[in-house]
Amino acid sequence: MSPEARRAATVAGAATLTLAGAVVLRSHDLELLLHLYAVAMGVAAFYWLVAATAGRHRTLTPPGLRLPRRRPRPERVRELERLEHATEFALSTAFDVHYRLRPHLRQVAQDRLLARGIDLDSDLAAAAALGPEAWELVRPRRQGPEDRAAPGTNLAVLRRAVRALEEL
Repeated sequence: MSPEARRAATVAGAATLTLAGAVVLRSHDLELLLHLYAVAMGVAAFYWLVAATAGRHRTLTPPGLRLPRRRPRPERVRELERLEHATEFALSTAFDVHYRLRPHLRQVAQDRLLARGIDLDSDLAAAAALGPEAWELVRPRRQGPEDRAAPGTNLAVLRRAVRALEEL
């Protein structure tokens, strides 16, 4: 028996025993007790309905029918979250451009270029295919920033570089 159904039975039983005791003792305010009994039965019915709608009360669900279950929210893709964070950080410091965002962009560039038969490490062919802004971010011998706290990349430059990668 579910907790809600157990609570409903407890409330109904307690209300019934209280009303029975009042009738036996011939309480002079029987009308008030009947109103309170009706409220208690309403509470018991509420608990029972909660149990039924939550799919826990088996008597309301026909044997062949399954109640629809809530689908869990899909988890965010971890790699997408990493890329989003790397992009946000890359807009702030040069360190983050080089060490957080650049590895992601290099992987995309390498995969896209290999599909066209171009090796990312072959400077001339890869540079021509990528364009100057994307090439500047992914070129093989790019040095890390001298000043790690220097401003990161510009959003417009980053968008153009990503667009160049998408067009490959």
